[in-house]
Amino acid sequence: MVKDQRILVGISGSFCNHSAVLTQLQHLAQHNTLTFVLSENAYENSTRFFTREEWLKKLKEISDHEIIHTLVEAEKIGPENCYDLMLVAPCTATQCSKFVHGIYDDPMTLAMKAMIRNQKNIVIGFASNDALGMSGANLFRLCAMKYIYVIPIAQDAPTQKPWSVVALWDECEATIARALQNEQLQPILRERKL
Repeated sequence: MVKDQRILVGISGSFCNHSAVLTQLQHLAQHNTLTFVLSENAYENSTRFFTREEWLKKLKEISDHEIIHTLVEAEKIGPENCYDLMLVAPCTATQCSKFVHGIYDDPMTLAMKAMIRNQKNIVIGFASNDALGMSGANLFRLCAMKYIYVIPIAQDAPTQKPWSVVALWDECEATIARALQNEQLQPILRERKL
């Protein structure tokens, strides 16, 4: 069990995964302090899964801290150095690509950069319909970076979406626990029972 940690939680698109991620965040919040930093799309948009208001309300029920959603707010993360670890869940192919290529033009990627600056670990929960396609190169480059740990992944719908990969969200806390020990939970690539 992960306890007494100050966890910065980055959330980007892959809106279909938000409900599963919320379940994990509710569990983590029972014994840890969570602060959210959202990509612009995750903060601004209503989707078929949640209206913007419903989504932000659910996050505010989990954390008393203000949601970080601007570059100005995210820039403070580095100098304040007040988080033990960052969880990025879900991390889309776009966010992954930006980070791997040093593009920090939104609050979430700027927060990731700040955590690396402070030599703090980041746990990535990847979700992309194109992970076994063009986006895969960026995912595997991210896996090879120092301070990066990955929630194990599996194909979520191999016959309908053969390039799609999603983090096994139930492994979120176990991955964080290992990352706090500077270890990667293994195996990373798994078979999902369908």
